[in-house]
Amino acid sequence: MTPSSLYLDRLRLRHLRLLEMVDRSGSLREVADQLNLTQPAISQMVKDLEVAFGVPLVARSARGASLTAAGRHALQRARAGLATFEHLASELRTVPPALVRIGTNPTLSYDLLPRAMHELRLIESDMRIQIVAGVVSAMMQGLLDGSFDCYVGRIEWDLVPAGTLPLLRATPLTGTDLTLACSRKHPLAGRRDIKARELLDWPWALTTPETSNRTSFDSAFRNLGLPPPEPKIEMIGDPSAFISMATQIDVLICIPRIAFRTVRGAVDILPLDVKELELSPILTHFLTLKETEELPEICLLRAAMRRAVGNNGEL
Repeated sequence: MTPSSLYLDRLRLRHLRLLEMVDRSGSLREVADQLNLTQPAISQMVKDLEVAFGVPLVARSARGASLTAAGRHALQRARAGLATFEHLASELRTVPPALVRIGTNPTLSYDLLPRAMHELRLIESDMRIQIVAGVVSAMMQGLLDGSFDCYVGRIEWDLVPAGTLPLLRATPLTGTDLTLACSRKHPLAGRRDIKARELLDWPWALTTPETSNRTSFDSAFRNLGLPPPEPKIEMIGDPSAFISMATQIDVLICIPRIAFRTVRGAVDILPLDVKELELSPILTHFLTLKETEELPEICLLRAAMRRAVGNNGEL
């Protein structure tokens, strides 16, 4: 089966929505009921899609219907495209100013993003900004789904499906150092040149294993031939949550160094002096989809991010 440009020209948005409906319901009959169409009409829409793209997208069985691997990939692309159309329709209804939707990590919303907004001269421009902060995996998925126009933050490349990589455009911005810390009343506070092995004897509050912070933390111990500490508490949260935890129950924490100057409660904690432990910095990127990388608002925002980093050096 080869792709057909003739059938591609005939496709409509409802053809692309069909994939999501099949994925959600698992039944062509149910999709037909939802769209108030006959089942043969739905089957023809599936056939139109498959002929247009040149690959089977829907697998049928006695149990219903499901997307093939190619169908799941097509759905991923369709979601981004549909979200872009919906965002455009919303913009055209409200007229300018243009809205740029940014996904980011909590730490960056304290410092880098406000500096970028200053560089952008946002208040004097016609642009509007919507910022959502969350964990890396959710923010990157939001970019792929079309919920965001760009993502500013850490990238966990190992979690990106290989077929999705060509869709992304990444611009490196800066590196963020990680620091071990404790409350001012902790027995380790103020001590010089603490040995990494000593840290195994104290309780920790750490991010979950799939995060960049945790990967860097665990690798630093393994590089010294030591097992990483088993955390007493694992959680997903911004640095302020970990700082609060450290001051309340005296656990050790690992947070971005920037938190010492951006988080209000950071005055109650101190960095740990562990010279032999080398924590890899977390790299920050400006990430967009290929089809949106040259939009004027995206270009302006990317340039403002670069200037914000250049004016302030390393985070």
